[in-house]
Amino acid sequence: PGRVYVFRVGKKRIEVKEPILTGRRILELADKTPPEKYTLRQIFHGGETKVIGLNEEVDLRAPGIERFRAMPCTAQDGQ
Repeated sequence: PGRVYVFRVGKKRIEVKEPILTGRRILELADKTPPEKYTLRQIFHGGETKVIGLNEEVDLRAPGIERFRAMPCTAQDGQ
């Protein structure tokens, strides 16, 4: 209760009170709208990345600041 979770999308730092967010909500908070036009990737320590779907949940309770990258979808992304 009262805890704040911090994450970054690109260079934008975002603070929220809810520990679990969907990919769609993360993109909306980062002003990447409409979310359907973006691909969201979570960046892990060590440089590994994972694509996060719009309805996929991300748990922000893990230690450290979570980092994400939002890239505009291209024709090659199947959009």
